[in-house]
Amino acid sequence: MLRPIAALSALAAACALGAPAHAQISELRGGVAGHDLYNGREDGVQIIAEVLFESPDFLGWAGSPRPYLQGSFNTAGLTNLGTAGLAWEASLTQRLSVEGSWGITYHDGVTDYVDRAPDDPVRIRLAATRAGLGSHYLFHLRLGTDYALNDTWRVGLFYEHYSHGQILGNGRNQALDEIGVRLGYRFGN
Repeated sequence: MLRPIAALSALAAACALGAPAHAQISELRGGVAGHDLYNGREDGVQIIAEVLFESPDFLGWAGSPRPYLQGSFNTAGLTNLGTAGLAWEASLTQRLSVEGSWGITYHDGVTDYVDRAPDDPVRIRLAATRAGLGSHYLFHLRLGTDYALNDTWRVGLFYEHYSHGQILGNGRNQALDEIGVRLGYRFGN
């Protein structure tokens, strides 16, 4: 089931790395997040791995966001997500920063189950245990804050929301909300 996520991640990585020749990794992150906190249908914890790249010169007009690729894997075998997007960062103090991110996600979860009969046992199980996301493509919005332990290591908290917003899909849009912690290793500066 992870093949579509792997294919999308590989394509996004090829685009990010194949863009300007100077595209370099600026940060690696790992984290865990509480999964489906608003609806509470899906169980498990998300294990998150992320790579952020140096901002290419052509994004200077947009505040120099860093392109990112993220994989989010559910420990209960439910919805896994692969995301490519842009992350904006602002320093509040020498060690404390905030971040806002926006991206496009592909997931291997359930899009809908209303095409099944109301008394269908599969529909009943899916309605009770899975978020109906309405589309395999979702928007990814994230807000976070990080504290620099030193020039290399950072710890942080984040909130993220996955939804098609009636733009990338229509109908069911139960969305996913997650809150988590992360550890980052920053290269260079």
